[in-house]
Amino acid sequence: MMSIRPFVLLFALAAVIGVSHGAALEPVRYTVRLPEAKAHYVEVEAIVPTDGQTRLEVFMPVWTPGSYLLREYSRHVDQVTATAEDGTALSTVKTTKNRWSIACGQHSRVRLCYRLYGHEVNIRGNWIEPDFAFLNGGALFITSVEHAQRPYEVKILLPAGWRSVYTALTPTAEPTRFTAPDYDTLADSPILAGSPQVDSFEVDGAPHFLVTVGGTGVWDNARTAQGLAKVVQTQRDFWGSLPGKQPYYVFNLLNGGRSGIEHRQGFVLSADRWLSRTPSGINSWLSLASHEYFHTWNGKRLRPVELGPFDYEHEAYTRSLWVVEGITSYYQHIMRHRAALINRTELLESLSGSIAAAQNTPGRFVQSLADASFDTWIKAYRPDENTPNTTVNYYTNGTVAALLLDAEIRRSSHNAKSLDDVMRLAYARFSGAHGYTESEFVAVASEVAGADLSGWLTRTINRTGDFDYLPMLNWFGLTFEVYREKPDEAKSAEPAKPVQSWLGAETRNDAGRLVVTLVRTGTPAYDAGLSADDEILALDDYRVGPDQLPGRLAAYHPGDKVSVLIARLDHLVRLETTLGSEPANRWKLTIRKDATPAQTAHLNAWLGAAPHPAPQANAP
Repeated sequence: MMSIRPFVLLFALAAVIGVSHGAALEPVRYTVRLPEAKAHYVEVEAIVPTDGQTRLEVFMPVWTPGSYLLREYSRHVDQVTATAEDGTALSTVKTTKNRWSIACGQHSRVRLCYRLYGHEVNIRGNWIEPDFAFLNGGALFITSVEHAQRPYEVKILLPAGWRSVYTALTPTAEPTRFTAPDYDTLADSPILAGSPQVDSFEVDGAPHFLVTVGGTGVWDNARTAQGLAKVVQTQRDFWGSLPGKQPYYVFNLLNGGRSGIEHRQGFVLSADRWLSRTPSGINSWLSLASHEYFHTWNGKRLRPVELGPFDYEHEAYTRSLWVVEGITSYYQHIMRHRAALINRTELLESLSGSIAAAQNTPGRFVQSLADASFDTWIKAYRPDENTPNTTVNYYTNGTVAALLLDAEIRRSSHNAKSLDDVMRLAYARFSGAHGYTESEFVAVASEVAGADLSGWLTRTINRTGDFDYLPMLNWFGLTFEVYREKPDEAKSAEPAKPVQSWLGAETRNDAGRLVVTLVRTGTPAYDAGLSADDEILALDDYRVGPDQLPGRLAAYHPGDKVSVLIARLDHLVRLETTLGSEPANRWKLTIRKDATPAQTAHLNAWLGAAPHPAPQANAP
């Protein structure tokens, strides 16, 4: 058996023996069939060279780069068999959860066959329906543990009525046969087969395809592609050029979700098919697309050293996902603003939402941004009812850190430089095979700022607690406006409603039961000992229905003492609590009315000159 880091070691070995320098190797050849698509099954046949070995060890990845959780794709595999090319059956033994050992004797090639169930209605696995199949290489292709740098061929046999295959794999003269130079490329190039909606555009000679399934009759693919083209052009301008002229594929899976994952020559989104019906819906979709397209540079080509070459059988630990995901999340909004898809107010609202989410997460006092990155394998993709109390989100908190870092660089350099310059310099130095260490990224940020930012970044990224917003606010002339829902102007003469009492527990109607789903630290519910899965039965011995809690709490005042009757594991328990008042949103960014000319200049340098007000209808 290979060591626990087979792909990393083999990559280095290949360089020594010349494999990575173009030595001719026979490819692994796959044939993919879909005779049972209606039952969500795919059949795969692989012709695997043995290279003279008498025993062949094959494996399937356990995770997909860009989604940091062991997914155990081999759980969907069944009926694994191996034969020689002459049909001789070969002994095949499963040795671990995702490995098989094949006794191949003196045979030069092994024919490996297996079935795989594909009904993961998401962006990471295999999703097979009667009219299309979305296939992810890492979740589909079993290969030899020694074939990382070997070329690959894939042939898709389409069921009747399916028109095309879309993938970033290299096409051949045969329309449904493709090639890849190595397993990394194979695993990083999703395949969509069927008859999808497709619209395309070019930027700098590079064709971009928006490939959509699930939207016929509802989704406006052409209109959405027009907005996507603006995002692409804006990000091309930011980086200076596109990475190349190869086709780029955006796979748009309209399954009602909201998520995305990046690939080297494309990305995959899940979304709601109704989003394209309204400008706000399209903008929501473009926000997610802006994030994933920014990964074309930040994440796929500019990456932490830990994220490549990939070991597909074990976790890849890094403390820098706040760069990969947090800075990308910041720029997904900045790029939409620069593309004129959102205005200044909308950008500040988006950033305010990230700040509010960060500040309303008690876990900021428990876990740092860097630790959240390192622990993503066991925490980020496995949230539970206590997650907000013990963790932070490196997307959301990373967005805030990026905003503060951008302001700090602008302040330190007297507005001569920005985070833009850091990302471009890091890309020039570390994109490609090398990657960057945490200290190297810090050094680049300090170099651009003209000041040592290591202490600032340590406080912001590697320590727990609140962010320091004051330097950013003072530099841009911003402030936080305490916000409460404003009364209807037509009823403004009515007296203001008193502040409502607050318990601080999130609940759901569970088949007629009022069940607690989340209790954050620092709330009256937490202090009283209320827990997730408790069923609230009564307040002060008066029954509370599953939809009555807000109205019942409105009858109390902050500071009132209340007895809460709950059912916990079928036991009746009485808890005593003192109600509080629900915190106002104190994190809405607004431009100071008394901003100085210097602050206004800094704001304009960040967001562009303030737009002139539209002329009034009766203006001369």
